[in-house]
Amino acid sequence: MKTVFPVRLASVVMLGTVSSLTTAQDAGPRHEEERIDEIVITAPFAASQAETILPVTVISGEEFREKVTNSIGDTLRNEIGVNNASFGTGVGQPIIRGQTGNRVTVLQNSLALTDASSVSPDHGNGVEPLLADRLEIVRGPSTLLYGSGAIGGVVNVIDNRIPEQLQGDTGFQLEQNYNSVNKENKTVFRLDGSVGNFGFHVDAFTRDNDNVEIDGFAIDEAAVERLEELTMAFIEAGHGDDDHDDHDDHDEHDEEEFPNTNGFIGNSNGEAEGGTAGFSFVGDQGFFGFSVSTLENDYGLPPGTHSHAHGHGEEHEDEDHEDHDEDHDEDHDEDHDDDHEEEHGHGGEEVEFVRLNLDQDRYDFKGEYRFQNSWIQSIRASVAYTDYQHSEIEFFEDGDAEVGTLYSNEGVESRFLLTRAPTGDWSGVYGLQIGNSDFSAIGEEAFIAPADINNLSIFGVERFTTERFTGELGLRWESAKVDAGSRCAYDDDVLSLSASGLYDVNETSNIMLAIARSERAPSVEELFSNVDQSTCGTYVDEESLVVHAATGLVEIGNAGLENEKSSNIEFGYRMNSGSVTGEFSAYYNSISDYIFLDITGEEAEETPIAAYRQQDATFSGLEGEVSFTLTEQSDYTAVLSLFGDLVNADLDAGGNVPRIPAAKFGSELRFFGDNWSTHVHVTRVNDQDDVATLELGTDGYTLLSVYADYHFDVGGESDLKLFARGDNLLNEQVRNHASFLKNFAPEFGRGFTLGIRYEY
Repeated sequence: MKTVFPVRLASVVMLGTVSSLTTAQDAGPRHEEERIDEIVITAPFAASQAETILPVTVISGEEFREKVTNSIGDTLRNEIGVNNASFGTGVGQPIIRGQTGNRVTVLQNSLALTDASSVSPDHGNGVEPLLADRLEIVRGPSTLLYGSGAIGGVVNVIDNRIPEQLQGDTGFQLEQNYNSVNKENKTVFRLDGSVGNFGFHVDAFTRDNDNVEIDGFAIDEAAVERLEELTMAFIEAGHGDDDHDDHDDHDEHDEEEFPNTNGFIGNSNGEAEGGTAGFSFVGDQGFFGFSVSTLENDYGLPPGTHSHAHGHGEEHEDEDHEDHDEDHDEDHDEDHDDDHEEEHGHGGEEVEFVRLNLDQDRYDFKGEYRFQNSWIQSIRASVAYTDYQHSEIEFFEDGDAEVGTLYSNEGVESRFLLTRAPTGDWSGVYGLQIGNSDFSAIGEEAFIAPADINNLSIFGVERFTTERFTGELGLRWESAKVDAGSRCAYDDDVLSLSASGLYDVNETSNIMLAIARSERAPSVEELFSNVDQSTCGTYVDEESLVVHAATGLVEIGNAGLENEKSSNIEFGYRMNSGSVTGEFSAYYNSISDYIFLDITGEEAEETPIAAYRQQDATFSGLEGEVSFTLTEQSDYTAVLSLFGDLVNADLDAGGNVPRIPAAKFGSELRFFGDNWSTHVHVTRVNDQDDVATLELGTDGYTLLSVYADYHFDVGGESDLKLFARGDNLLNEQVRNHASFLKNFAPEFGRGFTLGIRYEY
């Protein structure tokens, strides 16, 4: 019999109560020490965390409600092997073992998102973590199950929008909280129930916030100046003795373009709202259902991170210009110069600030049929249609605004799974995945050509299980096509395979060994950014080059890129010995033909040019966490947890991969009783001096947070919870090394959250 080995540090103190956004109705103490054998949905087989060979982190229940924020990356920032690639307060992309963007796939109920988050670091995900039940993170290559975009890992956002099981009693949850650091108000509502064989789910949320408070100035002017000096020296070295007298005006230019703020981050306010309605029919042998959801998200980008000069009067005469919503105009009147007397042609005028407005509609269909007395155990199908777009709205000093660029992505993502009945010690899962999307970018920042993106995959995993050993063998073939029209097209096959094993050393520990060979197809931006569509072999003429304002670079694609090939080996150890639990991992990932942006030493209109190139790279690292039950009394339990991770990423020809997170370590001391809990959490992030070309190092910092909650029984089956949290209590100015805008906008300053949650 298999022993349960909790791999999540917090599973040691897994909270037995239902979260505000879960459907389970648990009885008993709300903060009991319970080692829950959670089933991992993201894995190929229905297995517990301990029995899953993949390195998986699961966050659910009360733990999830304590940690959830407005972005996935920020929610997961303290998990081992995971960091946050922030771009201001509105965007937080997850980084898994040093990789992010188009190498980390964000799923919603095991289906990939059809958004534009991988195209640019300032684009938010088209999924709202506030409405989730749980998050599952697969640390390491997951291409076998989820495609080439998961070569670095997977984050699966799981909710109950299509009920798979009937709920006996109707459940109602309502939560309201306030955060002092940005005066954020947040409301979350949920209703789950059933009538006969029909289940239903309804949820909604709304939030709004002002500018984020920080300690000191937002822009690190010394770092910005130093980086500009390094960039100019690098460019001049590449150009020989070319004339760069015009660079003498950069200091004045920067002063106008990047106005600094003290005590807060300018243009960091935002608002969002969304909701879902889902229905299903549930029978003895399966279910079928559908859901409809909508998401709107408006957020600003800190000054200096997206601003650039352009001649709007000449370039956009034929485009439709529109003012932003009146409420935003009112919010930002103080930032506008009412005395500006120039005409609204904006010829050569600097953009004062930029806001992104995301609008998404999604339609999901899901069903499963379980066979009886058949070699087929079950067939499961999931299909999602998404209509996504976001506008990048540019505001000028005279108060006028216009849509600079409109990104859109419309597509269908589908996934079909067949699970065969076990035969002896063997069982298997086989799947088909089909994806199609029409991507386009229209406007000033349209540096990527519109493209039709198609993927077709078949995969299979076989599992061999004995009393003490579990092994898995898997294979995936994928056809990846990117058609940008004219002569530009990419069409190639992607092949991934893996072998892994889990061995029970004894009743209290196991070891894991996994070997994977994964491939990733180049993305549309890597292939066709600023590429001449008539030749598809060279970039467009200099006058037609478009700046990617989020990175401050002119990015040149390469239509001749080869597939990335990752060879990953990982060793893991898990243990559960009475009052001590923990897990440790070591991995080595050699990537052939690694695709990255390389500064060329050239420039266009005073903007550095970077080209997508390929070079072998190596990622390696360590992860670990351990928990000790210090005391177990009749009225409370105390648990101490320790954790840490580090990753190194080197280019084999010399140098470092850009924006690799610094090593972090920390501890958490938790006390909890039947109706209450409290914990103190400390995370130390080290200095990061292993930097890439034209990248500055960042100082380390220490984050201290405190949390407490108390449950009240208010009669019948009703429950009221009061909670409070203090974040960054030392008021550190945090410059996240993984962020593109670390020199322009630090992370949150000291803040306090107060909240109330009602459940029935």
